[in-house]
Amino acid sequence: MDRSQPFSHTRPYPGQSGVTVQPPVFVTTAPLARPVPDHLGYSIFTFLCCCFPLGIAAIVFSCFTRDAIYSGQQELAKKHSKTALMLNHIGLGIGLVIIVLIIINHMMK
Repeated sequence: MDRSQPFSHTRPYPGQSGVTVQPPVFVTTAPLARPVPDHLGYSIFTFLCCCFPLGIAAIVFSCFTRDAIYSGQQELAKKHSKTALMLNHIGLGIGLVIIVLIIINHMMK
């Protein structure tokens, strides 16, 4: 071992390779320029007035849609928006059927 040179932290020991550290890369995303509808109002209406369980699921998917919009994920936002709309339509249909059945039941008495 050659001790004539002063100890340096910049040179690796013999037989060892140096370590290169990459600088961190920060990726920022912007909200979508043309966002898809999140149907949150419709989901809240379905939750309160029509079908409680489907309303909760629709609210969850509406929130997922908003998150995807704010993170700039167009395809995911479309998928969640479509699911929320479908759940709202089904919940509204179930709610209307139940209301009609209640009205018919009261008229038959």
